[in-house]
Amino acid sequence: MILRISRRAFLKTALTVSASAVVGDVRAKPPPALPLGFMVWRIGDILDFDQQVEWVANAGFESISFHASAGVPGQWRGVEPAAASPAERQRIKRLLARFTGCEIHAPFDAVLRPETPEPVLKRLEEVIAFAGDVGAAIVTAHVEAPRPKAPDAAWHKALDLLDAAAAKAGVRIGLEFSRGFECLRQPRRERIGATLDVGHMYHNDGAGYRPYGSIGSLARFLGDVLFHLHVHDYNGETDHIEVGTGRVDFDGLLKALSAIDYRGTLCLELNPDRCPPDGIRRSAAFLRKRAVAG
Repeated sequence: MILRISRRAFLKTALTVSASAVVGDVRAKPPPALPLGFMVWRIGDILDFDQQVEWVANAGFESISFHASAGVPGQWRGVEPAAASPAERQRIKRLLARFTGCEIHAPFDAVLRPETPEPVLKRLEEVIAFAGDVGAAIVTAHVEAPRPKAPDAAWHKALDLLDAAAAKAGVRIGLEFSRGFECLRQPRRERIGATLDVGHMYHNDGAGYRPYGSIGSLARFLGDVLFHLHVHDYNGETDHIEVGTGRVDFDGLLKALSAIDYRGTLCLELNPDRCPPDGIRRSAAFLRKRAVAG
């Protein structure tokens, strides 16, 4: 006997099977968790750069960050681009190859301002070129954004210059703001976005995020211009402390990052005088647990 089935019933059955297969695939292959990074600064008593890199890898971090400056002897350590020969740059690139991502933090005195001096722009260009040489994906630079309606021709000229340098080096630039995030879209530049320093947004009773409502709302506002995050906690007096020991709403932040489909890194930026190696590990575990739960 030949079983006949209507075309409508056939399509309904086929669509049901297809939908089940898709659901099955999604459940079998959940989206990857957000990668965690760590900022090489000083880890406990470890100052040697290569040893710090080894520690970060052994601690299970997917990404790594470090400062493009020599640091302060006995306090913290980075790499000075001007002192890194082509051979040293290749050695550093091989050293970092075990990580899926890398960020370079521009020097603290190389701040992008409404009127940025030419030597500072040149220094930032050198950091961007260095980042490209060692295989980094992100360069973070501190910013003092122009005031609303203030003359901004010099500001836009500087951003255009850095955007071109980033394109040449194959990197992106995350500008670390304390206010004025709106200027990232006026106009939108492909290689320039934001590095959101989560803990700093809580300074001065949350002055950084309150215009947007919450830290999560700020992340949603940034959307596709959010390139990178620096993650640490703040207790009302001290920042760069162990994650989960202060005021930062990490659950709200993680939900917002999921909502905007953020694909960057959460980079732990913890002060070695305030957070020992065990605190670094606890901070990573805190974020991984909540990212999975969310």
